[in-house]
Amino acid sequence: MRPICKTLLLFTLFCLPSASVSAEVLKNNSLSSPARQKELASVATIPTRQIDTLSAKLKDLKKELFENEAAGKKNIPAHQILTEAEWLNRESQDYLRLAERIEALRKAIDDPANLTAKDEQSPIDGAWGKWYTEWFFKLIATHEQLSALAESGEQPKYPLRFLDKINSPDLLKEHLEKLLISNPEVDGIKHRRELNETLSVLVRMIIRDKRNVYNFHSGLRQALLDFLEEARDPKTRYWCDRYATKYSPRCIINLSTTFHIISYLNGNITDWPKVIETTLSIKDKAWPSGWLAPCGYVNHHNMDVVELFRLGWVYADKQQQEAIRKEIKKMLTWCLNNSFQQDGSFKLIEDEDDNIETSVYYGTSFLVRIGFFNKKNRFWTNEDFSESNLIRQKIENFIKSHMESGSEGGLYYSSTLEELRMK
Repeated sequence: MRPICKTLLLFTLFCLPSASVSAEVLKNNSLSSPARQKELASVATIPTRQIDTLSAKLKDLKKELFENEAAGKKNIPAHQILTEAEWLNRESQDYLRLAERIEALRKAIDDPANLTAKDEQSPIDGAWGKWYTEWFFKLIATHEQLSALAESGEQPKYPLRFLDKINSPDLLKEHLEKLLISNPEVDGIKHRRELNETLSVLVRMIIRDKRNVYNFHSGLRQALLDFLEEARDPKTRYWCDRYATKYSPRCIINLSTTFHIISYLNGNITDWPKVIETTLSIKDKAWPSGWLAPCGYVNHHNMDVVELFRLGWVYADKQQQEAIRKEIKKMLTWCLNNSFQQDGSFKLIEDEDDNIETSVYYGTSFLVRIGFFNKKNRFWTNEDFSESNLIRQKIENFIKSHMESGSEGGLYYSSTLEELRMK
């Protein structure tokens, strides 16, 4: 990593280029690396006003990127860098690294070559996510690309060597247990998203997927299932984020993590009645321990909630089912009246949505999961939705006209069309 000019810290750092990230840079920039831990200690007293300046600059760049996407300008490198920068801003105290990523984002937005840049598999470690520096973001990007390859019957070109670091029961357990309890006062990082996303992908790759793209250790499946049980909250039966305290870890339940694990296990869990009870009890609470973003409803959280209700419907008693009907109706009304746009898109919420492409996916997926487009899947009501075909057509038309400008390379748009066809 290049030396950091501390007199320019947080304002005009020019440390990382917007090009793809090498393995050496990835290693040196890891929040757990000794060099990075030393830097974290040196920035512990950065004034709040300088941190606020970073956040404001990131928000402005995100708005600019949204406007470019709406104008048909796809920029995959910039969106990958933005995703990582937002994570750093929300869940770490590594302000040096955040400043570097913001400067890289500025360069990526300004570079016209990025408008045609595509993510590619690394011939070195087999991962996708060229512009990410964190392993778990590369894991997400790789799984998305593998899913796209599977649809066309293709295999990855290079071996997925980057998965070797977790490919034994002991290695997997060691990796996940490091993420299980956060201690931001000591190491400056909350592991909430990293644990959530890592489990989300590994459950699919190790337990659910049948594709033979990597030779996982034969004991990995059971090791992962054992960890999932260990990480589950015995009181609520949700999965939670744990934070170190003086006495014992504090557990904060997480709707998103719970959704990912239950949905990718196809609902094959124990204690469903308690999960339903917990889900209903947190409807007025703030995410991640509830349904609501600061602005209220958002399609992403609503999708998580209704999928839990769909999978757990048969385990809910009559009183719970009536409560579920009421809540889904409220979410649907909000989606159609406040979120869905007449051009077939969904209203962007800058502080919540990653980009236009994913916002369309989550809005549509919410509607799909409640059976809005298909009465056979309308588990919660017998009501007819006469406008559903028109809304479906508008969504499909929007996607087809924006496929080439999708910030996720069209992967989420393709998934949305697939969900509409299947449901």
